[in-house]
Amino acid sequence: MKNHLVLAVDRARQGFKRTRSGSMSTSQLHLVPPELWIQIFSYLTTPLDVKAVSLTCQSFRQFAQPLLFTKIYTHPAPPAMALRGLQANKYRRRTSQRLEFFLSPLIAPAVRECWIDPPSAEDDDLPTDVLIDAIFDGLCNLPNLKVVGCHAIRLTSNRLAVLRRLTLTNVTLESCLSDLTDFSGHSPMPFSTVTLRYPDVPPQEYALSPLFSLFLSPRHLHRLTATSTDILPVIAGGRFTRLVQLEVAAECLTSDLFIVALSHCPALERITLQVGPEGHILRTGVPSALPENILPNIKFYRGPRNYVALFASTGRLQTIEISVPAKVHRLLRTFGQLKCPLDYLSFRVDGQLPKTLLESVHKLFPTLRTLSVNDPAVSTPELQALLHEASPCPSTRVFRIRVEARDRYNLWIPPMEEATDALDCYKKLHAEIERVFPNLSTLKIMYGLEGASVVWKRSADSRKLVQITATP
Repeated sequence: MKNHLVLAVDRARQGFKRTRSGSMSTSQLHLVPPELWIQIFSYLTTPLDVKAVSLTCQSFRQFAQPLLFTKIYTHPAPPAMALRGLQANKYRRRTSQRLEFFLSPLIAPAVRECWIDPPSAEDDDLPTDVLIDAIFDGLCNLPNLKVVGCHAIRLTSNRLAVLRRLTLTNVTLESCLSDLTDFSGHSPMPFSTVTLRYPDVPPQEYALSPLFSLFLSPRHLHRLTATSTDILPVIAGGRFTRLVQLEVAAECLTSDLFIVALSHCPALERITLQVGPEGHILRTGVPSALPENILPNIKFYRGPRNYVALFASTGRLQTIEISVPAKVHRLLRTFGQLKCPLDYLSFRVDGQLPKTLLESVHKLFPTLRTLSVNDPAVSTPELQALLHEASPCPSTRVFRIRVEARDRYNLWIPPMEEATDALDCYKKLHAEIERVFPNLSTLKIMYGLEGASVVWKRSADSRKLVQITATP
């Protein structure tokens, strides 16, 4: 059976055959402006399709190939064996050749994102500072570069100066420290989106707040993601009037600067609280409520169930996403404490779903427009029981739920069979779904471990739910 790439190439070749045999010759293809070809190729949805087009002819290669490198990685995948001696020399040469290709006149204008992620090595042979400096100097030759990501890079004064000269909008730093000791003479860089991931605790004598202040501009910052509590002194020390989206570690809740930092973000609309991989939930030191005049524009919360009531105390939340699985009785107890009318609710359940779950949610939030039950996966009989116990909810427009495939002796289930099970589930329960959600406009049934789904939308003509996504 032909793979996806072969089929795409065959389609392109057939198109050229039809062109040569028709009224338009191959030479006439050059009459189409290059800008139009580039715009046409931009509609290709997968890199495989773009690669297939670039293999059809020299002209199309010139137009389509740059689309494959809008996002580049300066370091190739390291070999499996240890990077030492001759292997390190080969790796440095390969990385230099890679950088030379990215900086070529054909590719450089197409680059929008650049990620610098050198592999770790036990010695100092790989990577060398000379190679990293060459990469940073090369960034200035990418005229349309907007996003830069760095992992485990020493932020020397020269490298910081390069970042300052670029016209970037987004920057991501992961475990990047600096040799500088005095940051007082440096103004913040005008980034609109900043991500600061520092999972490892730095040495106690190293303060991250001064380094963070270089990347957080009160006049330009719109979105911020940070895993370190050292971000709070920076926010509390300025007034971020344009910050609308904030994602921080849940440990920030116990800091004395947390309320102060929030008061310096008057435009904040979305807040996300992260928990560690072990899922540790803070029990003490968390404020019980927020001041009435704080977060006047807050509308969105994502995080553990335990802290929903804190942000819902403002009475302005419209969207809640529970990211950590919780027991049903605890979820319902938390939902009962919320006084704000919700438009969107998404949650994950730890354990089985009781038959009365949908009915309880409908009573608590009668104006809910979107309901998403992401976990656990339910069988068709379990979903039927949930729907049977629920009374109609005319306000709901979008309903999402995860279903499980039929038991096949715990063997691996092919994606096609999982999709078939999702379709069979809809065929058996579509009447009950229509009864419980009479004004439903979108139904999404999720399945499998890879986030696959089948989606139905209400047709304007027939007023029936029509499948709009193709199954694998």
